[in-house]
Amino acid sequence: MITYQQLKDFDPQSFADAADDWLKLAKEAEASAEHLYERDGKALAENWADEVGEKARQTIRKVAQDFQAAGMSMRGVLSTLDGYADAIALCKRNLDSAVDFAVRSGLTVDADGQVTVPAGAEDQQLAERAQQSTALIADAVRDAAEIDKEAAASLARLIEPASITKVLTQEELRDEVLNKSVRDATASTLEMIKETMPLDAGPQEQAAWWSSLTKEQQDQYMKAAPVELHDMKGIPDSVRKDLIGNDGLNRVEMLRWVAEHGDTTHKDVPGMSNCTNFVSHAMRDGGGLPEEGDGQGWKNPDDWYTNRGEPGDRPYLPNNKDHSEPWAAAQNHHDYMLKHGGETVPVEQAKPGDIVYFKDKESIHHAAVVTAVMPDGEVVYTQHTPSLSSLGLNDRVPHNDIAIGSDVPIIVRPHPDWV
Repeated sequence: MITYQQLKDFDPQSFADAADDWLKLAKEAEASAEHLYERDGKALAENWADEVGEKARQTIRKVAQDFQAAGMSMRGVLSTLDGYADAIALCKRNLDSAVDFAVRSGLTVDADGQVTVPAGAEDQQLAERAQQSTALIADAVRDAAEIDKEAAASLARLIEPASITKVLTQEELRDEVLNKSVRDATASTLEMIKETMPLDAGPQEQAAWWSSLTKEQQDQYMKAAPVELHDMKGIPDSVRKDLIGNDGLNRVEMLRWVAEHGDTTHKDVPGMSNCTNFVSHAMRDGGGLPEEGDGQGWKNPDDWYTNRGEPGDRPYLPNNKDHSEPWAAAQNHHDYMLKHGGETVPVEQAKPGDIVYFKDKESIHHAAVVTAVMPDGEVVYTQHTPSLSSLGLNDRVPHNDIAIGSDVPIIVRPHPDWV
């Protein structure tokens, strides 16, 4: 439970320093795991092929797995600490603003955050301002307390991977650790940021809150909670337009659609990898982007369409080829978006509504939608096959590097030229 004075004295740098230490530990654990998998395990397989050698390899594999799982969990701790520091810093900013308002109004704020009207004051508005200041201070402390509770629960869940006792495949390890407690940690950091927003306040209070933020803080909210920010009635229309975009792809509605269907199999085609199909549906069904092409050229790399036979779609084609390659194949989708107005941007410049592709040594093999970017720069995305939301890019890449080899994320910002 955070008190008024604790929030007043909060030092976000101490948590940033702690997060840096956890990152170093995570990298060391990942390096140790890769070393054991690649060198010691393979060396045993080549030089000790009997039953005893197999038991030795299983032991080394379990040790390597423990290092890898620890690295994953440490990255979850890193995300939680960074998110906690960012969110509590925003609460502290709200608290400082409320105290400053009270002091400038001629009121007194004691060490417990209690606001009082000076004895003998005759200004009729002081009592009203004292009530307003008290409410603002209480809101900041309450938000901080909720964030503290959320962070504590997230950290507690990250202990769970330590109880894994059997040797797992890379897919099983991903599902047991990355797709559970580590993913929950990323989702929790987003909720922490949203706790600092006056989502239930009236338009006037929301407008005052927005205008009190620095440009940097406004940018952080636009990246971390674009849909929630767009829906706040007190936010300027110019901000809403920036969140939507001006190139024919409505990024807010695209992200709203992704949030609704990210953890489902909605629009998935049985027996097919649906990662790119999901991205295309998000752009069309959510973002309002019209299909492009005549719908008759399955092998035409310059068509982007589907013929799934669902409401709003064309009937099935006679040859049962029900989508163009750019609609459902990651490499083709990437090439199509770049050919038709899109641009590649550095990962550190990613924004919600961008597309993230993953490229191995041979080609692009996966696609997903960027749904948020945390104040610390962590890119959050949602995908299908498997259907998962709130995945942290910095958590995934180290696992992919160990599991399948080098896997490079590529960020593309679509600017459809056919609209």
